[in-house]
Amino acid sequence: MLETTTRQDLAIRVAWLYHDRGLTQQEVADRLGISRSTISRILTEAERDGIIRVIITQPLPESARLAESLIEKFALAGAIVGPSLEDEAPALAAATAMARRLETIAASGSVTIAAGWGRTIALSAREVRPIPTTNVMLVDAFGHTTTDDTTAAVEVTNTLSRKFDARVMHVPSPGFAPSEDIAGSFLESPPVQRALDRAREADIILVSIGIVGNASLLVSEGFMSAEGMQDVIDAGAVGEVFGWYFDAEGERVPAPGLHPIALTLDDLRDASRVIGVAAGTEKVAAVRGAIAAGILDELAIDETLAEALLAAE
Repeated sequence: MLETTTRQDLAIRVAWLYHDRGLTQQEVADRLGISRSTISRILTEAERDGIIRVIITQPLPESARLAESLIEKFALAGAIVGPSLEDEAPALAAATAMARRLETIAASGSVTIAAGWGRTIALSAREVRPIPTTNVMLVDAFGHTTTDDTTAAVEVTNTLSRKFDARVMHVPSPGFAPSEDIAGSFLESPPVQRALDRAREADIILVSIGIVGNASLLVSEGFMSAEGMQDVIDAGAVGEVFGWYFDAEGERVPAPGLHPIALTLDDLRDASRVIGVAAGTEKVAAVRGAIAAGILDELAIDETLAEALLAAE
């Protein structure tokens, strides 16, 4: 413990001399009697561990323009657009945008954040930098659903709780039940009710916006059959959140055989603030449907999706 404390004290001193006092890395090395390469390594690790937070006070002009255009066009409360680099997947740009938003939210303190499941939400949680917080609570908005290619809500909230040194509350149930009766039994369970009630009352709810078709995780991971997916497409579905499907006008589309144990679309409409994360131009119809459904207050997306949303009629 003493060794860990000593390393942290050194990292804080190096960070303070370099960033607050404005000394060069060589000057810090000379003052502390250690090599410049060691100073560089300490600064890198201090940023990774949250001792140093690099804050860029101005967004890239194009990203800011796209965000403001999205807010105006879709009557959103907020939007953040992650710049898309040529060699970077759109999901990373959207996830980084969401991560920076979460850091700002958590830094304000006294906030409850509920989170769903999905790859981009999970990536967002991993991209969050550790920061000191006060009275932050994480809670699942969805039961425990995980396969080889999905990330459960429990993993998202656990990751964020470690980054923010916050409390966490889980929904003790599977994400999908095999029948409506079994889903009802879980939803009537007091521990599940308590967790979902806490999620409903959260200050912020994080959702990942899913697509329809065989590329959907619900099909590829076996929660829905290809035939069942075709049925919801034929019924007009364009997107999905928490296993609930909706059409282009935002109306719910029933999905026979799919029984989520999660917050509902009505819960999201009644929530204080819902932030949706999505990436890639294939999400245009799904995002527009989610906006029409009235379940989104903010968007965290990549530049290519932002441009496609603004170009779509």
